[in-house]
Amino acid sequence: MAKPNGIFFFAGRVLVAMTFLAGCGGKPDSPVGIAPPTPHLSIEVRYLSTLSGAQRAIVAEAVNKWTSALKKNLGEFRLNSAANDCFTGEPALNETHHNPLLFISVADIDGPDGRLAYTEICAMSSRDTLPLLSHIRIDRGDIDSMEERGVLRGLILHELGHVLGFVPASYIPKKLAAGGSADPHISGPAARAEFAKHGAWYTGATVPLEDSGGRGPNDPHWRFMVFGDEVMSSSIITGYRSPLSVITLGLFEDLGYEVDYTVADSYEVRPLFGDNLMLPEFSLVNDLRSIAPPAVLKTLTPH
Repeated sequence: MAKPNGIFFFAGRVLVAMTFLAGCGGKPDSPVGIAPPTPHLSIEVRYLSTLSGAQRAIVAEAVNKWTSALKKNLGEFRLNSAANDCFTGEPALNETHHNPLLFISVADIDGPDGRLAYTEICAMSSRDTLPLLSHIRIDRGDIDSMEERGVLRGLILHELGHVLGFVPASYIPKKLAAGGSADPHISGPAARAEFAKHGAWYTGATVPLEDSGGRGPNDPHWRFMVFGDEVMSSSIITGYRSPLSVITLGLFEDLGYEVDYTVADSYEVRPLFGDNLMLPEFSLVNDLRSIAPPAVLKTLTPH
């Protein structure tokens, strides 16, 4: 039997994302229904600016890392929006998708050694509260130097984490966050279980989100003073690995993805003092730009 169809709008704009999960295709696996589609996830990347072959290869590697770790059937949805509807330079859209669509551009943000990049979430699925349409803008003044210093890979991995759902609009509706501005944290069971395996020394509420900006659970980054160089930490440091940990993958399991934990990098949570002291080099605290929050304006009645 077909699941509910839905029309989703982004904050009153003309962008429309329609999901349709039709009960067709495949073969019955029992007398009572049709086998569901095999979960799959890819990210369709479209470049709005010129990147070198090496830089595109870094993006492709980062996309492959995430999509090897995560699977999700997002259904079929339609994107229909005017040019510049979400961000400057966005093309008009009128097309159907089964996986997230991501635009990447390079433009001036604030010059060298400032804000490295930011992500904009343009459309969300009301069914899954996961992003469907996003944009990553990389600072023209930093992209070449990031590549030279080996920072670009970690940055792209980080921003893709936001693109796939490490955003308040995804985890707050699922009641996966708690704590006020003093001690925000992710409370999802899978993320907490993985943190307990690798950060048993920590006695605070888990899993700790960044508390330096006073934004509480609306700051979608792991706390730097606890996580150090983990890929979804709030800072990035030249020379460090930016590992994708099982803790981050645990959050994505809590968000509703099927997760392959073997894709994770080796990582242990270590307190940042003594021989393990790390000083933040570039802050990513404000790298999630929200023009208007996603909103569901109408859901169609099932046929």
